[in-house]
Amino acid sequence: MLHCRHLFTLLFASLLPTLLCAQTDPQTLARRYSPESWQAQRVHRSVEVLTVGDGPARAYVFMPQNPSAQGAPLVLFQHGWLGMNPKNFGGLIDLLVRRGAVVIYPVYQDGDQTPPQRVTTIAAQADAAALALVQMRHPELVDTRKVLYLGFSMGASISLNLALRPESYGLPAPRALLLISPGDAHHVAKGALAESIIGRVETLPADLPTVLVSGLADTGIGVPTARAIAARLCHLPEQKRALLFFPSDSDEGVRIQAGHGSPGAPDSRYDFPDSRARVPSSIPGRNDFEASASLNLLDYYGYWRLATRLLDWVDGAPYPDEIFNRSRADNRFLGLWPSGKPYAEALSENPCPN
Repeated sequence: MLHCRHLFTLLFASLLPTLLCAQTDPQTLARRYSPESWQAQRVHRSVEVLTVGDGPARAYVFMPQNPSAQGAPLVLFQHGWLGMNPKNFGGLIDLLVRRGAVVIYPVYQDGDQTPPQRVTTIAAQADAAALALVQMRHPELVDTRKVLYLGFSMGASISLNLALRPESYGLPAPRALLLISPGDAHHVAKGALAESIIGRVETLPADLPTVLVSGLADTGIGVPTARAIAARLCHLPEQKRALLFFPSDSDEGVRIQAGHGSPGAPDSRYDFPDSRARVPSSIPGRNDFEASASLNLLDYYGYWRLATRLLDWVDGAPYPDEIFNRSRADNRFLGLWPSGKPYAEALSENPCPN
């Protein structure tokens, strides 16, 4: 008579080929992160908008328009240089919020008049003020144990700095860190203002899952900066760090360029060009996504997948092992072209010695 544990082992062994196939089958993966799948995940019908402060001190709060919501995860979203208008990331913001998260988006700049050396402090102050406003108006809405720091370009450097000492800025600590196409001061300034703003990332908590990702064509900013930062994070265990690059690709005359702007997906409903002006108090939902050259397979199967997998884990889902496993096909898969041809696979690098 078989022991129960042996029986389970035999059953698991018999199912293993099926499970592995489900992980790697292109059609299965294509359905999992298709536009239709993303659309179905937006369970909240609309987005409530709050503002705090004006000019560089302003932060926008985007939250599900549902007063009964409780224990929502929080995303501190730091934009890139001169990206004060949330429009360019409206597609991702709308997805995250309508899936149930609260997103805080600080302005932190007065155009290019704000020196890079000040942006971390200004962003942190706006983040803290926005969170305090949410907690005052909706005390049960946000669970500050469920926090994702998400930064793009200069915002990636800000996110790193905040993660190094969140308590000193009056912010909740992140449970995960997503750094997209990271940039630094020398990409936007010259002379003394070009000095790096990135702190001592070697002291980042070793248990903080950290993902660095860039388009492979972003050779002037994202690729070299991501590699340089990743090489300083070797104190993180392999299952807590990832360095990914998404390539450009083309099929049947259509090309997707994985440059510095590839993570953007504009949504005109989030077009707030003046950080001193009033903005709508709510944004009605739409069933589809706003079409643009920037919204493509790299968003659905790349940037959006990473952001939501990390956020779901922050919110209590199982750990996203595939993101940190360089051999997993479901982390390299970037969708299918309309012809059925697979998009070129993502590249995963490990700059740390074994």
